[in-house]
Amino acid sequence: MMGWDYSDIFVSLPIFYTIHSTISLLFAIISSFVLQKRFEDNRLKTVLFFWIFNISLPIIGYPMTIWLVYYLITVEYEKQLTNIHSINMIDFENEFPEVTRLFGEASMERLLNEDISSLSSMKMKALVSLADNASRTDVTLIKNSLSDRNDEVRLYSFAVIDKLERGINGQIHDKLISFTKAETTEERVNRAGELAHLYWDLVYFELADENLKRFIISEVEKYSKIVLDVEPHNEKINILLGKTYLMLKEVNKAEECFKNVIKNGKNIDFIVPYLAEIFFLKRLFIEVKNLFANAKGLRTNTLLHPVVEQWSSK
Repeated sequence: MMGWDYSDIFVSLPIFYTIHSTISLLFAIISSFVLQKRFEDNRLKTVLFFWIFNISLPIIGYPMTIWLVYYLITVEYEKQLTNIHSINMIDFENEFPEVTRLFGEASMERLLNEDISSLSSMKMKALVSLADNASRTDVTLIKNSLSDRNDEVRLYSFAVIDKLERGINGQIHDKLISFTKAETTEERVNRAGELAHLYWDLVYFELADENLKRFIISEVEKYSKIVLDVEPHNEKINILLGKTYLMLKEVNKAEECFKNVIKNGKNIDFIVPYLAEIFFLKRLFIEVKNLFANAKGLRTNTLLHPVVEQWSSK
């Protein structure tokens, strides 16, 4: 029995790969011919793909190439619309889902204000839909339902308001503890900013009792000033304090806060409505007109567009 000579490897491997490369190229050319109807613009790419594919997988690549070519011939692709100028809508009538309005054509406010017992179930559904991520308008609607004749509607409305109020007060309690235990100035400023916004939420959502409202507003001012003493150009706190002063009709202080934002901000369009209100209260109507004329970004705001158009008209 003769021993294995390692020199045979260096002779046989080039011969093997030469034959293998030739067969792989033959398979690649045949595959490109078979697939030319589907990939007529990529003939060279098809040849290169299958050639490299077969070289990378000696022997196994041959049956896989046959299977892959068969798959590419038989596979069905989604049809693409080429003539979009004329579409037969009958073909699409079964693809569009039917959409219905849960609360009909009436507005949410009208539904909740209707004093009809048969609408109680609909009112409950409406309140449930408003309970999550309630806005200021939603909270007002929920509070109006506290006087509803139906006990379930009244109780659920109270539960939603109570949950929202307790949630904010709970956060205030936690942040107050963090504020008193703050060890660094940065941490103290961050907690103060959070407290200012939480106290503002009580006022904004009208959850504060009238007797406590003034105290809560003073807390907003107190914690805002703690932040501004360290960060006088803090945009969020300047806006918050400006809105607080505007609510108190202290227009000069509010104007100063909003102008601090304008000095350091790039996009001032969102400040324009507040400044416009301030100038209107100060009876500076020309300033209001100039503000809206230069606030081009507000023209795309669906809520403010009519106001902008009114003040921008000649």
